[in-house]
Order: sequence, then C-alpha cells, then structure tokens
Amino acid sequence: MTRFRFRAFAVSALILAAFTCEAAAQTMVIATDRQGSLMNRVGTAMAKTITDNSKLRAVVRPFAGPDAFMAALDSGELKVAVLTASSTYTEFNGLTKLKKPRKNIRILRAGPNVLRLGFIVHADSDIKQISQIKGRKLTSDFGGHAVLPRSIAAGLSNGGLTWDDVVKVPVTGVVDGVKTVGAGRAESSWGAVGMPAVREIHAQKPVRFLSFDDDPAKVAKMREIMFPGLKLVRFPKPIPPLAIAQPTNVITYDTYLLAHKDLDAGIAGQIVEALWKGTDALIKSSPIFGGFKRENSVTALPMAPYHPAAVAFYKGKGLWTDEAMKANEKISAMAK
Repeated sequence: MTRFRFRAFAVSALILAAFTCEAAAQTMVIATDRQGSLMNRVGTAMAKTITDNSKLRAVVRPFAGPDAFMAALDSGELKVAVLTASSTYTEFNGLTKLKKPRKNIRILRAGPNVLRLGFIVHADSDIKQISQIKGRKLTSDFGGHAVLPRSIAAGLSNGGLTWDDVVKVPVTGVVDGVKTVGAGRAESSWGAVGMPAVREIHAQKPVRFLSFDDDPAKVAKMREIMFPGLKLVRFPKPIPPLAIAQPTNVITYDTYLLAHKDLDAGIAGQIVEALWKGTDALIKSSPIFGGFKRENSVTALPMAPYHPAAVAFYKGKGLWTDEAMKANEKISAMAK
C-alpha cells in the first residue's frame, strides 16, 4: 500500500470510527490541528466546555493540519472543526494548492486574540529584527497548513523580505517547525504565543518573538499578502514565560469553531448554547481564551457565513446587529 493510499485509508477509518461513536452516544467530533498546536488546545478546551454544558459528548480528533480534514468538513463527513480566520479565508476562497473553494463551511462561534503569531528565534540569536532573517535558515513548506507559507510571506514583507531572501528548511507542520528551531536545524520559525511546542523548547533553551513594525503601510501590505482580517497586537512589556523578551508586536486574527452547513440545527444550537453557558469557565482555564467573551461571538468581518442555528441564537442574545447581518449576507452570497 502506498503512503498516500495508507494515509487516505487512515483518515477514512478515523472518520468512520468517529461517526460510529457519534451515532451510538451522541458524540460530537471536533477536528483540530495536531497535538502540541494552539488550535488543538483550543479544540480540547471547547470540547470540555460543550461536554460540561450540554447533553452532547464532544471529543477532539487531531489531524496533521487543515489540509488533512478540510475536504471531509466541506463534504459533511466531519461536522465540526476549529480553524483560524486566515485558514478559513484561504479554504473558503480556494487559495490552497488544490484550488478548491470550501463553500460548505459555516461559523458557530468566533473569538479574537487567541492566536498571536510571529517569528521565533533563540534568545541568544543575533537576529534582532525581521530584516535580519535575510540569508538565514527559516522553516518552510508546512505540508498540512496551506495558509502558513502565505502567513510567513506576509511576515517577511514587514522586514522588506520575500521567500527568495531566506534559506528554506522544509517541515511538515507548524509544530515540526518550532521543534526544528529547538533542534538547531533552523534559525527561525513561525510560532504562536503560548503554543505548547514553543513553551517546550523555550524551557529547554530560551527563545523570543521578533517584533513587527506597526507602520500602517507595512501592515496594509501584510493584509494584501495574507488576508483582510490580519491585525497587530502589542505586548507592552516583557513576559519571559511566553518568550516575549521586550515590547513586541505580533500578528493576530480571529479563531472560529466551524461546522458543515448541514449540521443539524438542534445539535448546532446545543453547541452554541453550551459554549455560551461555559464562557466564564473557558476564559478562566487559560489566558489565551480571554478573547472568547460572549460579546465577541459574532464578528463584523466573517471569513465564512454563520450557521443558521448560530444566527438564531445570537439574535436571541441581541448580538446580531445590522452590521453583522450585512457582513453575513455579503459572505453568504459568495457561498452560492
């Protein structure tokens, strides 16, 4: 059996097992990135919140990356997944290597500032700013994450660089990229503040995040390369445990809990209500979930339409404003 056929068989078997479990015990499977990633951590926390606050039992199924589960989510084989707004934008608009738009994905809940991203280097590295990555070893490819090369290209542009200005070190995913820096095989990689893999290597040999220049023209260029929802957020002072060694600007954007458009409205409603009920406990569980406040459940700049059950729920909570309705109608028209 070839490696490709084996991988396809393994994914199919995982999906079949998940559905068998779901049918027998009303279990909701949430697809996430691999263990050690921040999106896996988000999915795990959401699964606990859903389980604690509804009659559903939510479990996480990690994959190598979005490329490994988005086809199944778009077809309805998988029903729910955690995904960043940037990956949602890329998938929804068919900007991946497959160039296949995933028009069947819908938002259940949004939250800002969970992901805070940038380049990591070792604390003793002579790379002090992004422009100094020129000619250095930077992790690349990221087989399971179609959005990452675009994200890193946007980051490099902040320092006046492109992919042609660095020495590429191919890796299979964002966790592997971080570990490659830890092992000394690359000088920089893309990482998230609070990401388990970053914390692991930081404990062994300290790393730090480089700061992005917040010049409006440079930020506009980053949005042009990456996606419209990109923003910069500033850590105003050092936070050594998080590898923030000085006042540092990093990239941020929304994180979504997504569903297939045909997810049963009753189940979708239970999920949204459970997350609403469990918001306080979710936020208290980790500082990275501070953006998942109830009032942030609806974003004014969605990268996919909202699920009808979510729309109905948020209308009932007074969050579905005219601005939200117009934004959702605009993106919904693109899904047809």
